Amino acid sequence: MQTAPMSNIRSNTYKKIINSAIALFRKKGYQEVSILSICKDAGIGNSTFYQYFPTKDALLKEIVENLIELIGDSVSRSMNHYSSIKVEKLQTFLKDFFDCIYDNIDRYAVFRNAEFLNPDISIEFYEKIYKIFENSLFSQVENEICKKAVFIFVMGSARFVIAEYGIYKGIKPSDDIINTIADLLHNGLDPDNHTISQDVFSVIDSVEPAQRLLSKGSMTHQKLLDAAEYLFGKKGYSKTKISDIAYRADVGLGTFYIHFDSKIEALRELVARTFDGLKSNVRRYISRFEDRRDAEIAGYIGFCDFFKRHKNMYAIVRETEFIEPETADFYYSGISKSYMRPLKRAFERNEYRRLDPKPLSYALIGIGDLLGQYLLVRQDSEMSKCIEYMKHISRLLMCGLNGFVEKDELRSSQCGNFR
Repeated sequence: MQTAPMSNIRSNTYKKIINSAIALFRKKGYQEVSILSICKDAGIGNSTFYQYFPTKDALLKEIVENLIELIGDSVSRSMNHYSSIKVEKLQTFLKDFFDCIYDNIDRYAVFRNAEFLNPDISIEFYEKIYKIFENSLFSQVENEICKKAVFIFVMGSARFVIAEYGIYKGIKPSDDIINTIADLLHNGLDPDNHTISQDVFSVIDSVEPAQRLLSKGSMTHQKLLDAAEYLFGKKGYSKTKISDIAYRADVGLGTFYIHFDSKIEALRELVARTFDGLKSNVRRYISRFEDRRDAEIAGYIGFCDFFKRHKNMYAIVRETEFIEPETADFYYSGISKSYMRPLKRAFERNEYRRLDPKPLSYALIGIGDLLGQYLLVRQDSEMSKCIEYMKHISRLLMCGLNGFVEKDELRSSQCGNFR
């Protein structure tokens, strides 16, 4: 990338380009914004833009690299403040992380919008933060999967909480929320060292409807949704035309309009179908267990099983945050609400330690979300690898980092026993 000029006037122009891009990307989504619209908003000519950035992707990379630097400085300070894994260290980390993201919420929202469209940016973001964790949380641990499981456990919780409160609600997480998440990370959920059933890691047969059981009209509707899922996931919603969907579904353009009034209607139904399908699949997994601790882990396996078959929906739901926020909010808030009753029942039955259920639900969702993104979206892993990771994460969920630490060193055999 070209180096930004250093004179005051040229430095101000650089800032104008960056600020205009962030504002427009946040408002319209990365794919919808052109270089011309950035130049117009910044009050510069097109040729001036190219003195600073060769492409729109290069501009995006600069925005995200600046964010990584800010987060990296913040996380490094908090992680190095304490020499051992104390709850105070986690509270400091969460407060600094949330403050940094909240103070740069537009920049972070731009990253969230673009990370599936530009995978290299996402990889760089998480790898740099992972290195900071590696040097402070598990510097002496040799088991790579264990280290990455810890990262998913901590970072998955933190990033989903700030997304829910900072992006959707427009507020900074309170001290009470920070203390809830720090308590989860440090002490886990289990009050009495429950023995997790080995059966929670079993993959059960899919029950997605076979096309032969559908009517002709239903089959066509299903084919159109399947085509939309593939294209929205691969190309992005904005770059997908209705004619592309009809062509991939092998139907005429007019047939699309028999089933959907518009492309946005297809997106809404696709998100709703994903929500219903995910809930149904997770329910099949957790219904086999009486104790919520077993059911919790089984639910993550059901989550991975569903998104192994629908990994494009990661990118689609994320892009929906910018195209139609209320549809994305329906999806995320619906998943959170589905946690409320089981969590409260687990508290009443003394299966879980009592924590604030709302932020706890966001943290639990975030752990699964980052696990799926890392293994299913980025690596296209088999379910066996997801299960391998979940065996580590299940121990962390049950007893927290505190149960994994002895003399500042993570160990993987001290809690979360299996029968």
